[in-house]
Amino acid sequence: MQGSRLHQLVYVSTAAKLDEGDIAAILATAQRRNESQEITGFLLYNGRNFLQLVEGDEARLLNLCARLANDPRHTGMVITSNIAIEERAYPDWTMNLIGWVDDVDTRMARISERIGDRLNNDVQRFVLNFAALN
Repeated sequence: MQGSRLHQLVYVSTAAKLDEGDIAAILATAQRRNESQEITGFLLYNGRNFLQLVEGDEARLLNLCARLANDPRHTGMVITSNIAIEERAYPDWTMNLIGWVDDVDTRMARISERIGDRLNNDVQRFVLNFAALN
């Protein structure tokens, strides 16, 4: 979007009871909607909670969060970060689900590899702390 300020927003929430089909549907819908809104980012799901990082025009991100706050597939949505950014960390990810595995060492290595060092230090620390939860 020409002239808009890019922002990066992170939220966490408590998931309802969901199965793999539900997660696949969430991902497909997010990818389709995000592409049309020029929103990028990733989703982590540990079976109990979501962490989602999204990037794009701040107004569009806040509209997205308002819609997501009313989604019955999760509750207790809390925005933990909303910062201005110079460029997208994940410009090619309309929405990327980063796979969760039970083994903490494998999970941490996988998530660290996927997110790389493209995030601000505080956001990266928050994402990795979420990933360390069992």
